[in-house]
Amino acid sequence: MSSSNIESSERSEDSLNIVRQQGEQQESVEESATSSLESLATAIDDTSPRMQPNVSACLTGATDSEAFENNLRDILRCKICLALRRTTLYLCQAGHLICASCLAHLLTDAQLCEETAKCPICQKDISIPVRNIAAELAISELPSNCRFCNEKFPHCSLDHHERHECQDCPIGCKYSRIGCEWIGVRKEASDHERNCEFLSKTPQEIAATLETIEVDDDSKHDEIEHIFQSLMYSLNSERILCVDLQLMCYCNNHQLFYTTTDFHAFNELWVIRARLNNQDANDPENVISFSYQLVLKTEPRSTLKVQFVALKGARSDIKISTQLYKHEFTPTSLESDYCALPLTDCNDCIQLLAKRGTKFRIMLSLLD
Repeated sequence: MSSSNIESSERSEDSLNIVRQQGEQQESVEESATSSLESLATAIDDTSPRMQPNVSACLTGATDSEAFENNLRDILRCKICLALRRTTLYLCQAGHLICASCLAHLLTDAQLCEETAKCPICQKDISIPVRNIAAELAISELPSNCRFCNEKFPHCSLDHHERHECQDCPIGCKYSRIGCEWIGVRKEASDHERNCEFLSKTPQEIAATLETIEVDDDSKHDEIEHIFQSLMYSLNSERILCVDLQLMCYCNNHQLFYTTTDFHAFNELWVIRARLNNQDANDPENVISFSYQLVLKTEPRSTLKVQFVALKGARSDIKISTQLYKHEFTPTSLESDYCALPLTDCNDCIQLLAKRGTKFRIMLSLLD
């Protein structure tokens, strides 16, 4: 066989090989395309039944919102009593939320045992109370039900709604100042006021009604004037003084008390005693409060009529509202009654409980 025939035969075989390779590549492409189309079809089939749950989830957005609210409520609960408090909240060093009531119990127990107050969860020091204002604000934004219409509103705006907007809130007639005693829900007030019977009364009838109202107002006015005159008399008295003192806590029969050092006033020796109220109660809802008394330690030669008031001390961060008290000291009555120590808010009570000593000022006036 000639060399030219051999070369042509080899070329034919090479061409056939190339054609076969191209056919195999085309089949591979077709199989890949078919597989891709099948995968896409499967994906579409899988996706189409899932559309309904997504639409359902959109339609149940309120349920999701309620679930979020419940989760948020759980996060913002006191980690000791597990209650959601709308009062002052505090943090331990590890970040655990503690309500004012639970913190007061922990601080009281620590003072009674003369130990450092610790978080019962992580045992971190909590003797220096730190407020968690962010948590307080978050709780104030949680919805609460109106007492009258049962609609939900952010807690911080609930009071305004109930006072000024709620149509089911009971209110009085706007003509109550001239004697109308009608009380009904706000949505009925306009209809009543258009037909109020006092609109048809004569001036003489209205005047007779006003006379009975003025009697009650006069008694309240006399009470306020008496308090004002008493205060002015005390301030104008020549026998008036202020004493800076420090309340120191101590334990007696598992009860927490406070006392000052003895001080001189009006040629007599005095002392202030204070106590934490409601120490025997286990109810966490109990309001934290203190009371104090003025004690005469020397026997007086004559009756001493003393008016006294506790005030905020120098360089003290505990604020005290002004409240006057009065007592007649005699040889048989050397102690005044326990009077409310009117701290301005719950945080002041917590600060007082957390400290071994608290500075304050007492103003005394000797009355005739």
